[in-house]
Amino acid sequence: MVKYNEYKQIMEDLQTKIIELGNDKDEHQVVLSTLSETDPSRKCYRMIGGALVETDVKSTLPVLKTNEGNLTNTISTMKAELIKTADEFEKWKKDNKIQVVRQ
Repeated sequence: MVKYNEYKQIMEDLQTKIIELGNDKDEHQVVLSTLSETDPSRKCYRMIGGALVETDVKSTLPVLKTNEGNLTNTISTMKAELIKTADEFEKWKKDNKIQVVRQ
């Protein structure tokens, strides 16, 4: 039962993190689309380690694009890990003849 709960917890944690990162990515896309239509010399603010820093649109756009790319890669990696874990879980259930009974 411990191993079963362990698998379930790992998969739940991965799903939660994927959703959280997906929301962050969506926010990045909204900000990128807004800033791409803005004058590059206009000042804007960015949160860096809990501090609000004044910068300009021109220097902020590349950082946001990089962050969005990193989020996309991380989400893909986590989705692959989730699929791998789910497959391992199904194999473990089959090998140990585990059946889930729902009422």
